[in-house]
Amino acid sequence: MRVVNAVVRWLLLSPLHDLLSRSVALLLITGRRSGRSIAVPVQYAEDGDVLTIVSRRDRLWWRNLAGGAPLTVVLRGKRHAAYGAVNSAPTAVRDALGAVGVPVVPSLEDGVAVTMVVAPAEPRPEPSGLWRRWFGAVTLGELAGFAVPALVAASVAAAGPELLRALLIVAAGIVEGFILGLAQAYALRTALPWVPTATWAGATAGGAAVAWSIGAIPIVLGGFDQPPLVLVLLGAVMLVAMGGLQWRVLASRLPGTAWWIAATAGAWLVALAVFAAVTTPLWREGQPVWLVAAIGVLGGAVMAVTVAALTGLAFVRLAKSERNAGPEVPRTRSFASTSTHRRRRTIGL
Repeated sequence: MRVVNAVVRWLLLSPLHDLLSRSVALLLITGRRSGRSIAVPVQYAEDGDVLTIVSRRDRLWWRNLAGGAPLTVVLRGKRHAAYGAVNSAPTAVRDALGAVGVPVVPSLEDGVAVTMVVAPAEPRPEPSGLWRRWFGAVTLGELAGFAVPALVAASVAAAGPELLRALLIVAAGIVEGFILGLAQAYALRTALPWVPTATWAGATAGGAAVAWSIGAIPIVLGGFDQPPLVLVLLGAVMLVAMGGLQWRVLASRLPGTAWWIAATAGAWLVALAVFAAVTTPLWREGQPVWLVAAIGVLGGAVMAVTVAALTGLAFVRLAKSERNAGPEVPRTRSFASTSTHRRRRTIGL
C-alpha cells in the first residue's frame, strides 16, 4: 500500500496529474506533534470552493485537522491554501456520505467527515527550459518504449507463423507509442496544461499502431515487391500517422498548428535514417537473440536522441503559440449547473 500511495503522490505532483486528479487530491498537512509534512492522497467531492472527504476512523492523518487547521491542497495540479475541519458526529458523516452519493457502509459510517475551504490557486511560475525538459523526457521515453519491440522482434524473428509474429510486433509497437506518449505528455503539459495525458498517449499509440502495421506487411506477405509510388505513399502514411493524430488533440485549442504533422514527420524521417545507418552494418544472419536485441536497442537510443532533439524544437514553437493565443475564454454556465458538474461522486481513501 505504501508503494501505491507513493506512486499516487508522485503522479499528483507531476505534469501527468490528470491521470488521477479528476477524483483524487493531495493533502499536505503539518503534523501537530511531529511538525513533519504529511502527504495524503484522498478522493474528494467538490462543490464550489468546498471539498468534502470521508475518511475511515483508523486513518490517523485527519486528527491533525481536528478543531480546524490550515493545510495545502494540490488540486488538479495546482496548489491551494485551505482550511480544514473534522466532524465525527454520525449525522454529519451520513450527510457527507449522502453529499458524495456513495452507499453507506459500516467502515465509513463510523468514520469522520472532513470539509475544507479552498483558496484560489497559487500563481505558477513561467515554465523555462522547455527544450531541455522535452529532450530529456522524450529521449528516455522513446528509449524505454523502443526496447519493447526490439526485444519482441528479436525473440520472434524465426519462430511461429508470420501473422502471429506480425501481430506481436505491432502490439509491442503500440506499447512503445503509449510509453512515448506519456513521456511527451510529461513535458508537453508544463507549457500546455490543458492537453489530456491519456488522450495524448492514446493518440501517440494509435500513430505507432499505424506505422508498425505498415512495417509488418512484409512479414505477413513474405516480402513486399510493389511499385515505388505505393511504397512512397505507405511511407508517407507511416511518417504522418502519429503527428496527425496528435495534431487532432492540439487543434481543439490551438488552430493553425497543422505544421506539427510535417515537423514530427520530418523528425521521424531523419531519426529512422539514423537508425538504419547504425544498425544495418551491425546486424548479421545467425546472430544470437541477445546481440540482435542489443543492436536494436543501440539503434533505438540514437533514434531516440535524434527525434527528441528535432521534435523539441517544434515543442518550443507550440509553447510560443500557446502564449500568443492568450487565456481561453470560459464558457458561461449557471451556478446550479456548475455546482452539479463539479461534484465528484467519490470518497476519501
